[in-house]
Amino acid sequence: AVVSTQSGHYGRGILFLLLSIPALAESVRYVDYYEGSADTNVVMTVPHDGWIKLEGVPDRLQGCYDSVTEECDWHHDCPGEKVGRKCFAVTWADLHASVIAKVMRNEIAALTGKTPHLIVSRVHRSKMDPNRFRDNAAQYNEIAGQAYDMFHGLIERVHNILSLRGPAIHFDIHGYTSHNPDNWTEVGYNIQGFDLNAGNLDPEVSSIRALVGRSDAPFESLINGEDSLGKLMQEEGFRVVPSPQYPTPDTGIQGKYFRGGYITRKWGSLNGGQIDCVQIEFPQWIRNGSDVYGPKFGRAMATWIGNHYPN
Repeated sequence: AVVSTQSGHYGRGILFLLLSIPALAESVRYVDYYEGSADTNVVMTVPHDGWIKLEGVPDRLQGCYDSVTEECDWHHDCPGEKVGRKCFAVTWADLHASVIAKVMRNEIAALTGKTPHLIVSRVHRSKMDPNRFRDNAAQYNEIAGQAYDMFHGLIERVHNILSLRGPAIHFDIHGYTSHNPDNWTEVGYNIQGFDLNAGNLDPEVSSIRALVGRSDAPFESLINGEDSLGKLMQEEGFRVVPSPQYPTPDTGIQGKYFRGGYITRKWGSLNGGQIDCVQIEFPQWIRNGSDVYGPKFGRAMATWIGNHYPN
């Protein structure tokens, strides 16, 4: 069994992973893993609520943009102009995202009898960002790269377990402060905001392709209709996009929306498999009130799991 690092007891699984990364073998201080029930088909991740600023690891910086290749060079000594609008490195944390994740996990367990797996990065985002591809995430620093590999290695191990049981769901938990006038919760299925606004809903580019393929519900209904996670959250009293009340980002004040990031695309069913991934972005006021609001979101998630991922 793999046990939460906060318990102080390290199971064989995490020791095996650590021994494969010698620089981290003396400590599991970079990732917390909370083991799920043997029969769960749910995993949750929190990549951006870490607080450890790794000693000897420089802060992540903007990259240099190559207009010919249209790619970013993330070496700190990269030649050329560091273009923020093209190669921006986000370094602030999603404060209390792990707190609400734990509360929601407990509620899901209480209602379904099955406790989800939970993986939390403890590294501050200024040093390493698990929700980016590796070059951007660790910017070629060896220690940051090892912490990144540990986080994604744990996801891979849990996914390998879940994939043996059939359809499964991965919730990636985040928070935002960049567009607070809307103050809504954002559910991301890898559908661009402008595509949601235009009604261009293509299941082939979504992170829930597996669910779409086996569900009788229309894709639009799964995204912002009667079969959506947004609807269940809305019924708990929250403003949510997409949902029947707010089907598109342009129904908001600023109209900004996060569709899901690297984790959603890498670990969802976009490229095949039976494990879907949904990103959930919470505004700060909800994360600050995790004990009050977390159980309500957990209740909505438990219902959605029961509707679409019974096992």
